Amino acid sequence: MDLDIEIENLSKSFGEVNAVKNLNLQVKRGEVFCLVGPNAAGKTTTIRLLLGILEMDSGKIKVKNLDIPSEKKKLRIFMGYLPQHRALYSLLTCRENIEFFAKARNMPKRDLKERVDFMIDKLSLNEHQDKLAINLSGGTQQRTALAIAMVNNPEIAFLDEPTAGLDPVIRREFWEYFAEIAHQQRTTILVTTHYLNEAAWADRVGVMRDGDIIAIDTPGNLLAHTKQQNMEDMFFALVKEDSA
Repeated sequence: MDLDIEIENLSKSFGEVNAVKNLNLQVKRGEVFCLVGPNAAGKTTTIRLLLGILEMDSGKIKVKNLDIPSEKKKLRIFMGYLPQHRALYSLLTCRENIEFFAKARNMPKRDLKERVDFMIDKLSLNEHQDKLAINLSGGTQQRTALAIAMVNNPEIAFLDEPTAGLDPVIRREFWEYFAEIAHQQRTTILVTTHYLNEAAWADRVGVMRDGDIIAIDTPGNLLAHTKQQNMEDMFFALVKEDSA
């Protein structure tokens, strides 16, 4: 089994707040793995620790067989990252934003236009590509941000709340795209969401609560274990079980 993410006994505190508590996790190459849970469950902190943005208090992290944070610069060459808060240049167009970040990742000039054109078409940005980012709707800005994260055709992508604030149709399109690149290109996708029922579209789900993962399995197995019909009811059943 090829593992792209290995976390062992990971902990991170901010003062008296234990944001991540002795967390253990393995994510296989080419799967869509979803960390699901309410706000402040520890999802964003976990991603920032995986990227080496935050320093851990204790534990071990390997991503693509690289030790994090000591080898985080090597990871940046072949990863994609969509942060929770969009980082677009408001006075650049949609296309210019995507091109800028592609160049920042040292994409060869011969490949740049073809790859940017592909992402614009794939995420239905054609009619918006020449509009300034400041004039784009929230949903179109989010599609642009996803195009930026994926323009370098990464081997592994960290997507933090990528569907927050989007309408159900666009959210479904995002998840279909995640499944496509994971299963066809073996791109590993670690995605977080607080929309509990979205987790049903992932290959496996880690249910987070208070900085820890209280259950990991396929959506179907989690529903069967809790005898629930949807992911939201499954989450509350697991919380009740964990509390007991």
